Amino acid sequence: MPQYFVRPGDLADGRATVRGEDFHHLVHVRRVAAGGSIELRLPDGAGVSARVVSIGEDALIAEIIDKKAPCVVSLKLTLYAALLKGKKFDLVVQKAAELGVARVVPVATERTVPDIEEKESKRLERWNRIAAEAAKQCMRADVPAVGRVLVFAEALGEGAGARIIAHPAADGASARDIRRESGAAGEAALLVGPEGGFSDRELAAAARGGWRAMNFGRTQLRAETAAIVLPAILIYEWSLSE
Repeated sequence: MPQYFVRPGDLADGRATVRGEDFHHLVHVRRVAAGGSIELRLPDGAGVSARVVSIGEDALIAEIIDKKAPCVVSLKLTLYAALLKGKKFDLVVQKAAELGVARVVPVATERTVPDIEEKESKRLERWNRIAAEAAKQCMRADVPAVGRVLVFAEALGEGAGARIIAHPAADGASARDIRRESGAAGEAALLVGPEGGFSDRELAAAARGGWRAMNFGRTQLRAETAAIVLPAILIYEWSLSE
């Protein structure tokens, strides 16, 4: 069973109240009844097992019976991923949430194919919903936010800690080298390009802005593959220093 996030105002005296979509899913989809067990995530990030005490018309109350400390990802990673055609970006958001990426920012680059089928507000709403659903399924301690769409120049102006741009250049550094050069920094930003990669102009601008090129192997990766595999590699490398 997936976990359900408890809002700060819905926790009191060792009991949690579940409302809204989570209440509907538990009662009408999962068919939870009084006396049943559910998994919750508290506002402080701790995971708990709880026993359903009562079920009302629009909320259920559960008593906390076991509490576990939150599992924290060692690297606070922001993924700046180029927008992709179709539903490929949905997959990137879902897997980034599962991996432990702290934040996802969609980026419009020179080679991004514009998507005019859906308004940006609708896309952001969908992406944040996908991130929340993935966080519930993978039992992570928080929900990563999906930010508004930035143009490439705006993305270059952001990013804290190690600033990395994924580009298979011969002189690019490995993920391990970048980790060693970053010292005690526990934060990083990763830029991943679209189908066709970054343009020469974008790569030059990134270099001027202090973004380090990262070489990711001997094969070319599809854009959606790179946006999933590379964050996983970085999070793994940072975990080795714990």
